[in-house]
Amino acid sequence: SLQAGLGFGCIPTPLVSGIAEGLTIPVDTTNGPQRFYSVRMEIMGRLIDENYSRGLIEKADLDLGTVVALDKVQKRKPLTPEELKLLCRHKLVEGRSPNVCVASSIAVITGDKAEYIRNRAFDDAHYRKTILDYLNEYSSASRADIDRLLKGKLSDVLTPQQQATKIQNLLYVMANRDRAIKNVGSRTKPDWSLS
Repeated sequence: SLQAGLGFGCIPTPLVSGIAEGLTIPVDTTNGPQRFYSVRMEIMGRLIDENYSRGLIEKADLDLGTVVALDKVQKRKPLTPEELKLLCRHKLVEGRSPNVCVASSIAVITGDKAEYIRNRAFDDAHYRKTILDYLNEYSSASRADIDRLLKGKLSDVLTPQQQATKIQNLLYVMANRDRAIKNVGSRTKPDWSLS
């Protein structure tokens, strides 16, 4: 709780110890003098996780702007080009815009290691090997089979449409460039098998 005077004022004291040094926030003090007010910091429509922010600042020595940008990444909100450049320059995010996720080093600090693994993408070789393993075991696979096979393995950052496109691109590369698989079904109802 912070004490304020009459009218509108600014709180020149830190909002959270060490996080917002010098940050001022307008406070409506029309309820009368010598009232105590609590101040909440809300970012992108949700409360910023104070433990997340404090952990980042204490362990990673980050400024408030960087913590806010990382908070946006964690909440899958769009980043400005400047924020993205800042985070990439300091190697705090991985992936390509707009599908970035916090880097492994940040996940360790915040305790979000499992979330990091779900959000990061494996390389295409991993997905191709998974498809080849399936075809070695079962000799053929429909597109629906391959979709079910890769559904839980693709990055959670991708939308369902992006996941479908990713699978389509993998199959195209495997069939046309690698020549590892072939479609023995029709174009509208593919049935994939090893070449």
